[in-house]
Amino acid sequence: MRNLWNFIVQYQVILVFMVLQALALSWFISSRGYPKGKWVRLALDWESAWQGQISEWSHRAELSDQNFQLLEENARLRSRMGQSSVSHFKNRSQFIAAEVIRATWTQNQNHFVLDQGENNGVQIGQGVIANGAAIGKIIETTQKYSIGIPLIHNQLDWSARIGNSGAIGRLKWEGGDRTTGMLFDIPRSAAFKPGDSVITTGFQGVFPPDILFGTVANEEPYFDGEFLNVPVQWAAEFQSLRYVHLTDTNDGADIDSLEGTFNHSVP
Repeated sequence: MRNLWNFIVQYQVILVFMVLQALALSWFISSRGYPKGKWVRLALDWESAWQGQISEWSHRAELSDQNFQLLEENARLRSRMGQSSVSHFKNRSQFIAAEVIRATWTQNQNHFVLDQGENNGVQIGQGVIANGAAIGKIIETTQKYSIGIPLIHNQLDWSARIGNSGAIGRLKWEGGDRTTGMLFDIPRSAAFKPGDSVITTGFQGVFPPDILFGTVANEEPYFDGEFLNVPVQWAAEFQSLRYVHLTDTNDGADIDSLEGTFNHSVP
């Protein structure tokens, strides 16, 4: 106990600074939903630098360097596989390895901070995956760090499909249970059963097609007029999340540009 007290006294200025930075960034994100602008990028750089140092100290005994090398190699292999399997789209998917150095998972508008940024090729709008499952997307970047928002964020909708050829709906987390979301607007005529995969469609340009969101939960769907709302069990275990991949389909900007052109051309 005396050693702990001596440590606190010796590093009290640094500890107070870190606590204030964490509170400021958490308040900004929770009050604004989607953080933007110079202030949040500066706060992200400062706080993430401290969090990165703490992460390095705490993981050193766990051989994190070796694990991250394996992660980067896995990302390179995934990138090559993605390019070969969709060869008619040149460089369609690229993968970047990253580590989660800070996160909130218990709020309605959760977020996570990654130790990779613009210098590593990270861009706003990129999808984030872990162990083959969709996690979320990047919403802000600095040169060295980035902020993402996960599936368990109540302001996000995702385009999702049941199985490879099943019905398409709108996937959303509305708060509450962090292990499940809800797939809306599924026709009553759709055929599915508990355990069926719920995957990305690729329509939003965030993820490539067929990335796993989760599975149809072992619960009865809810009737909503002519449609069903289907509970979905997330594939990701958010609270134990540490290593991730960022994927860029290179389609998001093209889709936004095309939709903008269409909207301006419609009288």
